[in-house]
Amino acid sequence: MTEGPSVLPSRRLDRCLLVGDTTTTVPVPDGWLAVVVAASLRPTAADLLEPVRDATRTGIEGVLLLMPGDAAGTLAGRLGLPVVAPDGEIVSTPGGVLFTTGGSGWWRHAPGGRPVPVGPRWPAPAWQSLVPDRTPWPAGVVARPVPAGWHLSAAGAAPVGTVELAVAVDPDRPRLLLDPSVTGDLLAAALRAIPPAVRHVADLVPLGPGQGAGRAVAAAAAEALDEPVHLVNGVPLHTPGDTIVVFALDTTGRPVWPEPAWLLRHPPGGPEEVVASSPPQPALRALDPATYALESGWVVHLTGGGIQALPGGRPPDTAPPAATPAYRVVVGSPGDEINDLLWPPLSALFTALLTDIPAPVDLVVAGEASSWGQAAARELAERHPGGSGAAQPRPFVRAVPLPVPTAPLALPAGADRPARTRRMLLVAAAVAAVLLVVAGIAAAWPGRHDTGDGVSITAEDADPQTGAAPGSVDARPASASPRASRSASPSPGGPSGSVPAPSGTASVSASATSSAPPLVLDAGPDLASGRPTAESSHTEVYVSGRITDGNPMTYWESGNNAFPQWVQVDLGTATDVGRVVLRLPPSQSWPARTQRVAVLGSVDGGAFTTLSGEAAYTFDPSSGQRATITFTPSRQRYVRLVFTGNTVQPAGQLSGVEIYRA
Repeated sequence: MTEGPSVLPSRRLDRCLLVGDTTTTVPVPDGWLAVVVAASLRPTAADLLEPVRDATRTGIEGVLLLMPGDAAGTLAGRLGLPVVAPDGEIVSTPGGVLFTTGGSGWWRHAPGGRPVPVGPRWPAPAWQSLVPDRTPWPAGVVARPVPAGWHLSAAGAAPVGTVELAVAVDPDRPRLLLDPSVTGDLLAAALRAIPPAVRHVADLVPLGPGQGAGRAVAAAAAEALDEPVHLVNGVPLHTPGDTIVVFALDTTGRPVWPEPAWLLRHPPGGPEEVVASSPPQPALRALDPATYALESGWVVHLTGGGIQALPGGRPPDTAPPAATPAYRVVVGSPGDEINDLLWPPLSALFTALLTDIPAPVDLVVAGEASSWGQAAARELAERHPGGSGAAQPRPFVRAVPLPVPTAPLALPAGADRPARTRRMLLVAAAVAAVLLVVAGIAAAWPGRHDTGDGVSITAEDADPQTGAAPGSVDARPASASPRASRSASPSPGGPSGSVPAPSGTASVSASATSSAPPLVLDAGPDLASGRPTAESSHTEVYVSGRITDGNPMTYWESGNNAFPQWVQVDLGTATDVGRVVLRLPPSQSWPARTQRVAVLGSVDGGAFTTLSGEAAYTFDPSSGQRATITFTPSRQRYVRLVFTGNTVQPAGQLSGVEIYRA
């Protein structure tokens, strides 16, 4: 007796038919139906016919069957619709492209016709049809297809890992993913093997660790080819929001730092050009693909290996890529006077940009800076924490290949297979094959570099000098205030629309020795960064949210002549805290002052306990306008700062608070 089709449950979702015990869905074009089969099942065409026929009665133009085997051709003839199916293992990549890592790729089965190969990717990107079935790769180069294009490595090199499966697919430009073993000569030979129509639109993607990993290789290949090449200056990955961010990788292949100058053009015999970039700070206005307007007529110019702050009209430095790159931060050019008022926005810009860069940083002060500017430069250097530190998550969406079952599934004994139950059939093929995994990849937020692998502050044409190691230069409880005068008017002692330029500051070279002590910043994580705040009161627009916004020149000021006043930070959950760092705007136009502060903590926002009793703390421009309060660590969610005095302004004032576990 001939058995009928198996009876399994099925569900119809938006353009997806789920067969068996599966919840996996995949994106498909309008007019198509994806048939997703549970990994434990292996249905025949007869099993699939009725449920798929029911699902295609609403204007479906084609069927995507996520299951290898012979069922696709039979199903196409029975349905009278084209059916596309794979012949091998499937990888679901971020962005919706389905890629086969084995077999001969995807096949299109037309009713009554022979199957036609459509390539390893579905939907096929525009460039896929330009690529020959067999590319004659040169000796010494191992090339294997990946979703974005090809992964190139030198013969005998160990594979990088699975990050190449998650590299974003560009529909118009193939990408050549470069293993660290690929040299400029090998890359040039591989590019010559590709048809010119493909080579001229291909982008290079380096998989090596660190910032600028592929720049020297791309430059060498351009010279050997005598043609320009384009380099994605990092690895383009999908984030959980399905946006694409170009990340640099650490030594383990994890994405750790979004590269602002992310697309470079390397012409033969000429300096590299920035073709596309992201603003190093969201508020900056783009003047061209590599240049953003800053303040006071200055601009910031991005290169593949750094960032330069220059007066408008000054040509940027176009240094060639180094074999072992350090990210180069240049402020000014010889003969330029660097106004002290430029340092706060520069500090905020560079700090935000360099926080988690996985490379050494050279800070070069090429212009003329005052002694206060030199101290600000040292503080900026110390803001780059370097190598080891607390790990922070850097999530992105990665593709995970999972095997497609090849053996038919044996149905349970006694299973009823009468044809009258076909309408309830829902059979599935390879759930795991189309699994889209959102993976949190833990990216190490770098800690401090040791001498020789850290941040340098150098004068132009001088030998690099490693920035001073972070030490303990905390502001101390004071018994007498440096200034006894009080000002009732809004000023650097209170709110104002602008900060006047300091007077009487001497302009000296960046290599001169400053009498100010090093300004120490703390390694992360800062638990207060970006967290919600609350306050007892504020003056004008100087609200409490400014103390966690990361901008050193914005600040909170309480109501005047009404001590005590408080401001607090909500950490989101109870966390061990043992130290807070208080800051005022780092400018000489804010005169030194002493404020009396106590620190309270709470786990529920209602009952507060004293973490550090009331004491006087000095804030002085020469020491970075900084005060540190250390206390016995305890678990708190809310940290409240209570102000009871200020020797310059009759109010509590604070531009930033940092909260640390110890």
